[in-house]
Amino acid sequence: MKHLNKIALVLIIGIIAYLIVKEVSVNKSKIGVIEMEKLVYEFQGMKDATRHYEKKMENWNNQSDSLEEKLQSLYQEIQLDSINRDDEKLKIDLQKFNYLQKSYYEYGQKIGKKAKAEDQDMTIGILNQLKGFMADFAKENEYDLIISNTQMQNVGYVAQQNDVTEQVLIFANKKYTGE
Repeated sequence: MKHLNKIALVLIIGIIAYLIVKEVSVNKSKIGVIEMEKLVYEFQGMKDATRHYEKKMENWNNQSDSLEEKLQSLYQEIQLDSINRDDEKLKIDLQKFNYLQKSYYEYGQKIGKKAKAEDQDMTIGILNQLKGFMADFAKENEYDLIISNTQMQNVGYVAQQNDVTEQVLIFANKKYTGE
C-alpha cells in the first residue's frame, strides 16, 4: 500500500511538472488586428494613386465638356438654320448633330467603363501592395497572425495593444516612400 501511495505521489508530481513545463515552454502567439479601411485610405500609396486617378478623370471630363460645347454650338446653328429657313444647311447640321450626339453618348459610356476599371485596378494594386507590407511587418515584428478588420467589423473586440493599424500604416508608408 505504501508503494502505491508513493507511486501515485510520483505520478501526480510528474504530471504537474509536465504541465508546468508544457505551459512555460509553449510559445505565446503574437496577434495583431488592423482596421483595413483606415489603413487603405491613410496609406500614402492610395493617396498618390487617387490623385493620379483624379487627374485622369479631370482630363476625361474636359474632353467630355468639349464635346458638349460643340453640341451646344451646333444646336444653336440648327436653331438659326430653322429661323432662316436654310433647309440645305439645316439638313447637314442635323446630321452633324446626330453624329456628334452619338459620339458624345458613346464617349460617356466608354469613359464610365474605363473609370470603373481604373478604380478597380488601382484598389487591387494598393491592397496587394499593403498585403505585402503587412507580411513584412509581421515578420520583422514577430507576429504570428494579423487579422484585417473590414467594414463588416469581423472582429467583435480587440484589446488596444493588439490594434496594430497605426504601426503598420507607418511601416507601409516608410516602405512605400523608400525610407
